Amino acid sequence: AASDSKSLLKKHLTKEVFDQLKTRKTSFGSTLLDVIQSGLENHDSGVGIYAPDAEAYTVFAEIFDPIIDDYHGGFKKTDKHPPKDFGDVDYFGNLDPTGEYIVSTRVR
Repeated sequence: AASDSKSLLKKHLTKEVFDQLKTRKTSFGSTLLDVIQSGLENHDSGVGIYAPDAEAYTVFAEIFDPIIDDYHGGFKKTDKHPPKDFGDVDYFGNLDPTGEYIVSTRVR
């Protein structure tokens, strides 16, 4: 049931935040409903929101920022990701030289 939900959406989407965001749209036409739809349908979701386009993070910042901060335990708008270091591709060994174990990979 929705009352049992422990999602970050439920925690951070107050009436005040909802009223602030309910009429906003990104230039791609994404609305607050697009952002929160998954969380409304899946009460067992831990987070409960998705960005339908990159602009949504700015347009709906009042809901995204506190959820991102909460999820990452203190990641603020002013924080930066560390520089990428994937190593030297010329020295990256074959992790499955016989092709028996790795079926697919996913990078998030």
